[in-house]
Amino acid sequence: MGETGMSLIKLEPVYKKSIWAGERLRKIRGLTASGIGISREVCAYQGSENVIAAGPMKGESVGRLIADYHRELMGEDDSNQLVRVAFMDTAEDLSIQVHPDEVQAAIVGDYEKSESWYILEAGEDAYITAGVNCGDSRVLRKAAEESHLEEYLIRHPVKKGDFAMIPAKMIHACGGDMLVLEIGSFGGITYRLYDYGRGRPLDLERSLEIMDPTLACLMVHCQEKHDNELWTVGTHRLFQVDILDVREHYYLKGNGKYRILTCVEGFCRLQCEGEVFILGYTETILVPAASEQVEIAGTCRLIIAER
Repeated sequence: MGETGMSLIKLEPVYKKSIWAGERLRKIRGLTASGIGISREVCAYQGSENVIAAGPMKGESVGRLIADYHRELMGEDDSNQLVRVAFMDTAEDLSIQVHPDEVQAAIVGDYEKSESWYILEAGEDAYITAGVNCGDSRVLRKAAEESHLEEYLIRHPVKKGDFAMIPAKMIHACGGDMLVLEIGSFGGITYRLYDYGRGRPLDLERSLEIMDPTLACLMVHCQEKHDNELWTVGTHRLFQVDILDVREHYYLKGNGKYRILTCVEGFCRLQCEGEVFILGYTETILVPAASEQVEIAGTCRLIIAER
């Protein structure tokens, strides 16, 4: 706690191994373990909670932080969950999948899982899968069972600086050869519709039951810089995504909500409540709702998530 508010909070990433993992995160962060496909940067979901990296509450879970300092951290938000932020480092395509919305997730005691992707790095032929070109679940079932679902999938070529909104109930998958920042809502349920013959269990019945084949992916090309201007690229009732390209100095005023800052280009120096933090490429920091202002110095691009 600072003298007038609550200072920035650095969390320890939670790393997860994946069969589709690439090598980008391992090299960027100097990790010794290979096969790391996911880095959960901010997550209060049971079983994947971050812990606090420094300060008086070092080693405590983010869930404990929410419980003990709810007003200071969350402001008017009465939830016990935070917007979730994670990196995905892909060498191969992820499974074709679908997530439940709020009503469907509540049936099994979970939360809606809508998400968005910002592309940090991508190979020349990189793409994401988002949506289908067929509304007949019987056709999709047969194609999945006979291993030719690809002909009904909508694939979008992507490059560095692209942003995609992936709502719950949309059939989707992150493609291979990418480093992606995922920002989304609180849920943890994934139903796998198709897995390219990898042998993992499928959730064909549930996937087809909850999918909405009419959903279309919102894509925003964010390569152009808007120096020292906060601009919104994605809005959802459960989260918002902004981009901030800092040139020398920017003062991020408090707005009564918590924010999550991730550096996706360059690096910067942050000062808040008398404390100083350095935020480098792929690093994330949590700004509590009680923080009045964050002074940002440097040349960088920040992705800012908030509720």
